[in-house]
Amino acid sequence: YRTQLEYTGDRYGVEVEHLAVGDQFNPEVGFLRRRDIRRSFGKMRFSPRPRSIDWVRRFSWTGSLAYVENMAGRLDTRERAGEFAIELQNSDRAYATYTDTYEFLPRPFDIAQNVQLPVGGYEYNNVKAGYELGQNRRIAGNLAAEFGTFYNGTKTGFSVSRGRTAISPQLAFEPTYTVNWVDLDQGSFTTHLIGTRAIYTMNPRMFVSALVQYSSTSGLVGANVRLRWEYRPGSELFIVYNDEQDVRDGRSVAPVRSFIIKVNRLFRM
Repeated sequence: YRTQLEYTGDRYGVEVEHLAVGDQFNPEVGFLRRRDIRRSFGKMRFSPRPRSIDWVRRFSWTGSLAYVENMAGRLDTRERAGEFAIELQNSDRAYATYTDTYEFLPRPFDIAQNVQLPVGGYEYNNVKAGYELGQNRRIAGNLAAEFGTFYNGTKTGFSVSRGRTAISPQLAFEPTYTVNWVDLDQGSFTTHLIGTRAIYTMNPRMFVSALVQYSSTSGLVGANVRLRWEYRPGSELFIVYNDEQDVRDGRSVAPVRSFIIKVNRLFRM
């Protein structure tokens, strides 16, 4: 079961949620991220619009707490986060966040090749700062840097996400790049996530998008190509092709491919 209360006013925002998934729950169809959990979540936001500062559209202070335990009452995850953000009149946004995390590993975790974290509880924190260019720009994106502790070591990261470059009114590219330098008691490693999405819009009701992404952690290259056509208001046709291949040396894993067609129809009574 899941209960949720959400208020999303302009000046104030509140969200409270409680989710429970039993250890024997079987969704039959669909997707289940995790079972045997009780998750409680709360978030509060205060976002005034200053009249005395012409170039600032809105300030925003946000605090949240997520608490996850199993049905036996063992704490698995706790995350406390706070963010301060400034939204500018040109739709750009600057922000800084602080996150304090506790995570329990019930079994050894292979976080990277030849790097395994032992069973136990880990508490670590992270500071992240970024600047997000508004989507109304011809070139947009989110630039962010972060540093903090990570399990029993440290992590430094840099990312370019939600990037968007408009080549024409119909064609746009959305590049993504993330790099993390991690130093743990069990070893050090660097991870890279590289990808780009191309979007071509034929008309307001039809577009094609193609995403190609590589992760150095898993050694996988994935591709997702999707056609969406809203053939009548509220009714859609999706044609999707997925391809995933392991490109690490010495691996002989067969690629995973799928072709999906989905049609939905909205009936009005």
